[in-house]
Amino acid sequence: MSLKSLQLTALLAALLVPFAATDDPPANVTDSADDDSNMIVGGAKVNIEEVPYQVALFRGDSLNCGGTIIGPRWILSSYHCVQDLDPANHAVVVGTDKPWQGARIPVKNIVVPSELYDGALYDVAMLQLAKSLHYDETVQCLRLLRSPDALVPGKPATISGFGATRENNLDSPLKAATVSLLSVDKCAKAYPDLMQEQMICAGFEKGGVDSCQGDSGGPLVVDGKLAGIVFFGRGCARPNSPGVYMSVPFFYDWIMNVARSQKLRDDRKICGEFTENNS
Repeated sequence: MSLKSLQLTALLAALLVPFAATDDPPANVTDSADDDSNMIVGGAKVNIEEVPYQVALFRGDSLNCGGTIIGPRWILSSYHCVQDLDPANHAVVVGTDKPWQGARIPVKNIVVPSELYDGALYDVAMLQLAKSLHYDETVQCLRLLRSPDALVPGKPATISGFGATRENNLDSPLKAATVSLLSVDKCAKAYPDLMQEQMICAGFEKGGVDSCQGDSGGPLVVDGKLAGIVFFGRGCARPNSPGVYMSVPFFYDWIMNVARSQKLRDDRKICGEFTENNS
């Protein structure tokens, strides 16, 4: 393993490890939130029909992350949510705001950018499902934001997720909130040693609204399209500590190439698009 890979592994271990919904957070994140803030902070409870693209990602019996439906066989989430890269350890639940009561869909394959193995901080993963999803009012895919030109500072964005509370772990409600996209300069000021071109951030300088532990891998939606993937934040909803997200436009070509390489028709479908297999 290269030095870069070791550094990446250490960063993920120290900052990004999601905690199981049935456990207390690990010691390295206990100072990140108040007792009841380990979920979308400053938002409101919503029904799955309001965010039908929202996914609950399970590791074993624990709900540890979120994700977004981007095709009948594809979920987009964070690498750090599935960093063991063993599909057998993960499953998703869609179409319900009570994920512990929902049917778990096995993950067939996990695909991550090859640059991760060289130490790139590309916290993104595509989860290939073992069976195709059937869309209805509670299950819908979300189109990808293709161009970063839409990521204008001050524009509103929607975040959602189940999160996980420390005191009432099995009753984490589906919540959503509106945040504001922030400029590159403000992001870099908040996180001078972290921000890179594949990242965007959103929130409010005064804090109060944010994603939090357990929401990792979930969606940041701009103009009705998937613009970001919940990645990191210093605490939850703290002043001058906005949420950081992986930029979907940055990874758009990679996502499309992964789909294009598949043999089965449903595996080549990305929301609103069909990728041709030229092999």
